[in-house]
Amino acid sequence: MSASIALNAWGWALVNFVWQGAVVGAVTVLLLALLRGASARWRYAVCALALGLCLVLPLAQCLDLAPAEVEIAGELPLASQMPALVAAWALGTSLMLARLALGLAWVSRARRHATPAPAEWQARLDALARRLGLHRPVALRLLPELDGPVALGVLKPCVLLPAALLSRLPVDLLEALLAHELAHVRRWDYAANLLQSVVEALLFFHPVVWWLSARLRSERELVADEISAELLDQADGGRRLARALHALSELPSGEAPALAMAARGGELLRRIERLLAPRPQATGWKLALPALLIAATSFVVQAKGRDAPAPAEPAPAAKAAPAPQELRLPVNAKHVVVVDDATGEVLMARNADAVVPIASLTKLLTAMVVLDAKLDPAEKLRITSDDVDTLKHSRSKVRVGTQMSRQAALEMALISSENRAASALARNFPGGEAGFVKAVNAKVRALGLRRTSIAEATGLSPANTSTASEMAVITAAAARYREIERITSAKQAKVPVDGRTRELRNTNRLVGAKGWNIRVSKTGYTEEAGRCLAMRMLNGKRPITVVLLDADGSAQRLRDAALIRKSLARQQS
Repeated sequence: MSASIALNAWGWALVNFVWQGAVVGAVTVLLLALLRGASARWRYAVCALALGLCLVLPLAQCLDLAPAEVEIAGELPLASQMPALVAAWALGTSLMLARLALGLAWVSRARRHATPAPAEWQARLDALARRLGLHRPVALRLLPELDGPVALGVLKPCVLLPAALLSRLPVDLLEALLAHELAHVRRWDYAANLLQSVVEALLFFHPVVWWLSARLRSERELVADEISAELLDQADGGRRLARALHALSELPSGEAPALAMAARGGELLRRIERLLAPRPQATGWKLALPALLIAATSFVVQAKGRDAPAPAEPAPAAKAAPAPQELRLPVNAKHVVVVDDATGEVLMARNADAVVPIASLTKLLTAMVVLDAKLDPAEKLRITSDDVDTLKHSRSKVRVGTQMSRQAALEMALISSENRAASALARNFPGGEAGFVKAVNAKVRALGLRRTSIAEATGLSPANTSTASEMAVITAAAARYREIERITSAKQAKVPVDGRTRELRNTNRLVGAKGWNIRVSKTGYTEEAGRCLAMRMLNGKRPITVVLLDADGSAQRLRDAALIRKSLARQQS
């Protein structure tokens, strides 16, 4: 085959792959939907086979295309564009391969600059490797610039670890992260990821390839989670790894190439949720039909039983099953309310009328009162010693003497829950802090609330109390302020502080996460209040207010919110 024929054959193979890749993607979506409840290993296998098929299809077509067929195709209108098309593909592939080469250079540099870990930790890693059945030696080395453990290498694998984690994380949580990296080593995931990157480079132009590749990496992390949770054993291995991943997510995030097998990979929220509440595993294909027959038979029998006349007196209406819209979920928070704001219907409630501390959820009221006062947002406020927390001695990233606008203080109070900013807002309110407290309690009464009491602006005081039901009213009221909605629905923001730009990150990690449409959000925590969350989100087009008070931890709070959202989505469908 001449060079021109080969060029045309490859060009037509690429053109045909546009629709072939779409078909592969559609079939993969269907298979993944069928395997939604199965182990991540099955979904990983499906994605890997689909991505492999994406590479095989154009190669096979190019090799099988006879010269005569290429000549016939050369008479088609697109034929004249083939040289330009192949040249564009070659340029794009070259850039993608250069990107891959940079990743490999980073890996090489990281290995050269890493130093051996302390013997004690190398021994811990070796013990975990033996329990995992790994026969290859795996070195543990330290690299300060990393933000979490990373697995590298094929024939001589190693796990790189930032030295700071040795002091920042408890031993059991760090061991859980190391077990996750060893699971990658055992499965030769680094080599698989390298091959995957080559496919991305060759077929960079097709969105299905990128979707498959992203899904493959996500499922790969879930598989490693499953393996490491089994290795950790002790009945709470999954919960232990979930706590480790959550702790890792709280640390600042650096950059590492996609080639690195890192514990931060995939969707952390989805991984934590699956570890805390594993889905039931799907049965094998051979059991699928009998299971369906059994379910259908059971349904028919129950339907006949309901239709048959009962000799006894019919059950009173009061004993009827609960309405289908009522949610009954195993949430962790002690006080919960879920309200459909479009109808006012309470979809779920648990101890919703108990008066409890609300921590930083207070700041929603603080923001409303400040905005009601129509004060100059550009006015400069100075942080003083009066804004320092002497009650809880909480940490702050804002030093005494810092200057910022009232607008910046409002954003810091709402997005990053900065207590000194909230205190400065109250201190600079007309009438000072006393005037603020008077105004905020007047706002509470105006909302028709009888069980809410506010003593100060930050929520640090346990005297700031409310109920889940009344917090839902407060959240719905906050949603009517466009400024509060804009600020709290942002995943991150930049504000000027002391003449410099400071980046803020929303304390609610669900904001901006895939599948979430959150319009108003505020988190809170004190020892008395536990972990709290108040937010309004859209379920389709329905506005839903969710209030969670006194959850055991941040991970449990996230899990509760995810359970509620999934149940609402199932109801809607």
